[in-house]
Amino acid sequence: MTEAAYFLSKDAEVILAPFVQVLVGAEKPPTISSPLSAATWDYSFDDLLVDLKLACKANIYGRISDKTLADIRVSLENGVLVALLVPPRLYLLFPYDLTWDGRLESLWNRPSVLVPKSVLEQIWSIYNRMTL
Repeated sequence: MTEAAYFLSKDAEVILAPFVQVLVGAEKPPTISSPLSAATWDYSFDDLLVDLKLACKANIYGRISDKTLADIRVSLENGVLVALLVPPRLYLLFPYDLTWDGRLESLWNRPSVLVPKSVLEQIWSIYNRMTL
């Protein structure tokens, strides 16, 4: 990921923070990792760490890309939960999901929240700028 894309991803993290909070059932908003640190997580809910992954085009292919899947596995191996955005839902993955093969139908029974269309439009705009 380029430096510009990394900073754009921070915008997505801020926008999706309230939905991640609902997804994990936290009472307080998270601390969001600083763009100046090399944190292995994006959100901290005290002892619970969550990494955000955007898979905006996964519905086209019916699965998560190999690169995104590898990134997810690294986070899960490190004990960090993963909030995975596959529009229109944000899914929560746990360390026991390490064996997940990236197929979308496997996500349907995982904890998730529906992200409103207006928020998804903002994320798509960020995602498109990230992938230029």
